[in-house]
Amino acid sequence: LGFLFFAVGVLVGLGLENNVIEPSLQESNSNQETYEEILEPKVSAMIDTGEDLLGFLDIDITEAGTVWAVLEKLSNQEESLTVSSIDFGDIGMMINDINGFKNGNDNVYWQFWVNNEYADISADNYALKDGDVILWKFTSSRFELIEADTRG
Repeated sequence: LGFLFFAVGVLVGLGLENNVIEPSLQESNSNQETYEEILEPKVSAMIDTGEDLLGFLDIDITEAGTVWAVLEKLSNQEESLTVSSIDFGDIGMMINDINGFKNGNDNVYWQFWVNNEYADISADNYALKDGDVILWKFTSSRFELIEADTRG
């Protein structure tokens, strides 16, 4: 008999939990977003020109699933962002210019990182996943690997 009450209590609790969560989520959402919109995969992006830092949050990647597609989408939506690129076919897309900062000037180039990891493939071949953070940086291609002192 005790087991029966326990099982019924769990089932009722699960049913009440779903009924309580769903309306409160819908009511608290002032933008009238559907569950599908809330659950769509989204990324964030930053563009560092060396003079300006542009930030973009909650970029839907349902249709724009690569780093290049996100940058292209942003440039089509934002008047303050201009992008030009060169398509090298199988090698991939190379960003040539963002907001007037053109590759090769003073030996700096557009490069990107996803989740603080330097990308080793072209932007149009880099598939994104929910929660990724993209950083485009106009910087020298020279870098120095510095090992951390772990001796404490």
